[in-house]
Amino acid sequence: MATALIGALALSAASPAVASAAGGPATAAPAAVSCPDIGSGDSDGLDMRYWRPSPDGLVCEAEFTTDALFTPRGPGAPQIDPVRKPVRVRVHLPAGYDPSADYPVLYLLHGGAADHEQWSSGGGDVTRSVGRAGFRGIVVMPEGGKVGFYSDWHGSTYGNFAPLWETFHITQLVPWIDAHFATSGERAVAGMSMGGYGALKYAARHPDVFSAVGAFSGGTDIRRPDHQQIVGNGTTVYGARFAWHGAGGDAGNYWKYLLPGNPDALGRTELVLGPRSGWPSFNPAQVAQSRPDAYRSYQGKLALYAGRAEDPYAWNNALHTTLEQQNVSHRYCSGPGGHDFATWTPALEHFLRFAFASGATACPDGTGWRQEP
Repeated sequence: MATALIGALALSAASPAVASAAGGPATAAPAAVSCPDIGSGDSDGLDMRYWRPSPDGLVCEAEFTTDALFTPRGPGAPQIDPVRKPVRVRVHLPAGYDPSADYPVLYLLHGGAADHEQWSSGGGDVTRSVGRAGFRGIVVMPEGGKVGFYSDWHGSTYGNFAPLWETFHITQLVPWIDAHFATSGERAVAGMSMGGYGALKYAARHPDVFSAVGAFSGGTDIRRPDHQQIVGNGTTVYGARFAWHGAGGDAGNYWKYLLPGNPDALGRTELVLGPRSGWPSFNPAQVAQSRPDAYRSYQGKLALYAGRAEDPYAWNNALHTTLEQQNVSHRYCSGPGGHDFATWTPALEHFLRFAFASGATACPDGTGWRQEP
């Protein structure tokens, strides 16, 4: 995944929530969305700058500022002004969205070197996938940093600041979504590549927040040197950058987003994810081994997907074996593809049925997909 993750990087009625028909109904080309009035949008630590259709007109998009991105940290004063940088979140609402109804929510996380656009217009087609799966819920696609790894960073950058991605997503965004949309309280988290690792991490740390988890080609064990090298390579290239920050018009500040010194891959991993002593609380392989009740709490609504032509297949095999040994009920599906949307799109469509509807098929339909023993 060193190459794979950095390369994905590039790492009506709400009942039932999902149609159980395999493949879902065919859908017509979507019309430009209409985004409902949600008021000022300021709450839960988020100051909303705008709420409107995304530039491609397919989903709605919000832009916020928050103290979580970035927070001052380091030996001196922050060297970017302002420290708070605008961060964007895309939201796919069901057709005929009714603010008096109750909708389940999927938090859909992007991969490395990507951003909040990846699932809607950055290679993925969330509108088509939702239609095919028959999902009658809300999909939230937040920014997570080029190599943020869904973590409140332990270290700081040359510019004396740090991103707090977990705080932004769990402490701020989840309650903000519940405050501004018609949500039922049923939430799932899923993602691809770096986002698959993030989904497993958030699921382990926040079983009180989510009721289902899906990882598509996700990282599974940051103790592995190759996983640490991914973090090392990514932070060397991108540092704490997200979206357009640290690039383009901000290019003169690029170095301020990087980690100071020249730490090795393990050192960089600890600066992003914290010291090794804390990893058992969130590292998927260690959680499965020493804290299996965290994953058992999902009562079988835990799914792993991987393409047999990619490195993450071996990593997910290892996690699958540990989950089986610990009697953690889960689904593991492998497909014939690699680290790309040929694997992630059918995985997403299957997961929507698996997480939100009874009678989901064993694994994605299509030639070559199989349920691992």
